[in-house]
Amino acid sequence: MAVGSEVTEYSRGDLVVPAVRRPKPGETRRLDYLPLGKFTERGIWSEHGFSVPRWLDRPEHLYRVPPAIASLAVFAEPLAVAEKGANEALTLQSARLGQQVWQDNPPRVLVTGMGPIGFAAVLAAVARGWPVSMVGRDEPDTFRAKLASKFGATYIPVEGMNWDPADAERDGFDLCLECTGSDDIMLAGAGTLRSCGIMVWLGSTRLPQPASRNVAKLMRDGLIRNHLHIGTVNAAPRDFQDALSHLALLKSTHARQLAALFTARVKLPESLWHYEHRQPQGIKSVVMME
Repeated sequence: MAVGSEVTEYSRGDLVVPAVRRPKPGETRRLDYLPLGKFTERGIWSEHGFSVPRWLDRPEHLYRVPPAIASLAVFAEPLAVAEKGANEALTLQSARLGQQVWQDNPPRVLVTGMGPIGFAAVLAAVARGWPVSMVGRDEPDTFRAKLASKFGATYIPVEGMNWDPADAERDGFDLCLECTGSDDIMLAGAGTLRSCGIMVWLGSTRLPQPASRNVAKLMRDGLIRNHLHIGTVNAAPRDFQDALSHLALLKSTHARQLAALFTARVKLPESLWHYEHRQPQGIKSVVMME
């Protein structure tokens, strides 16, 4: 890293990860709460991304990386997205039920989905000491299912999942981090929530199409059980800091498992296939610029 003459926050050679979103001039709302049209996003919305050997940025959009986790820091941004989901849920639950509610009684967490955000959601739960289950389409003896178990999650194949527990208070979940973007899975996951349960939407389809779904049970359960359903996108500085600190924490306990998240490391000339396709059992592909 090189720095300009007026920069005081960083020194030449520091390791950093960049945020994706940047506010337009004059915006004062928290960055990740800005409405469409009030921000740009590198590689997503109105700005080029980071698949280049060098790029220029302002210090307020950068986060310092401890050298000990340099090889893992590329996962900080997706992890920050899941960290926001956990933090938003914790903030709202604490406002409803008291500051100690999930400290005294750690929430049972359900993660739906096995992509990079799904695994990020598992890490966010594990780092907080929250018991977590992951639901996915893989067979239990596959790489991703085994990796989830090695992180400490309980893996449940989707066909073996009890989506409508007879006793939700005993067998249900306090928090569902929905990472598939599937409306069917979202509705099914909502049926597993205990009283005062929270569902966080971390995924969606890019171009939703009209479909017929019965949402009456979601509405009834949400009403009588005081459920919260929240959508989150992007991440706040708080969430980036949590992502970096949790990567450092988990490296001390799950170093091999963290390394296994990076299922492909490719040079730029070979990267196009990974942008256009999904590798079977793949989780996170990294483009190496050197």
